[in-house]
Amino acid sequence: MKYDVKINGIWLSTLGAALFERRLPILPEVSESTVKIAGQDGELSFGSTYDPRRIDLTLYIEAPANQFHTALAKLARLFNGNRKEMTLEFSDLPNRIYRVVNNGTLALDGQVGSRMVNVSLKANDPWPESSERVYETTITKSPEFVTIESIGDVRAQPILVLTNTGATTIRGFKIKNEYTIQEA
Repeated sequence: MKYDVKINGIWLSTLGAALFERRLPILPEVSESTVKIAGQDGELSFGSTYDPRRIDLTLYIEAPANQFHTALAKLARLFNGNRKEMTLEFSDLPNRIYRVVNNGTLALDGQVGSRMVNVSLKANDPWPESSERVYETTITKSPEFVTIESIGDVRAQPILVLTNTGATTIRGFKIKNEYTIQEA
């Protein structure tokens, strides 16, 4: 299987670059919130949170020698740090979309004649999104219960857009977020 990377909807293979290696940690780094109190042994823990997820790519420029610099220019345009947030998806992990920003420079690996380019990215929200969407659920009677199942592996807050198309005001509206825990 040939692995590929999609940035903002563009497969890098179409720009003359192939994914040679990726460093996508299983979990992001953790930051602990602790306080050391003078005169007291140990420290107080206020829990921990995940840091942004660092994603490093090594790309191999497959373009012929006469198009090498053109391929580099296309990559530089795509990974331009001024472009803010980008979407990242791997061909072997479909429907897992990371929102990333450039976390460094686009650099050749330093060896003379090398065709390897290193790209460092950072997902400020360390969890991928899914392209799975639920559209146009219309509630036609009151009360009505709508169940939406997610196949994601990390709990996430849902994004709901509510629109009242009727002439009356909706009262007593509730949203519940419940999880079914499966035993292993």
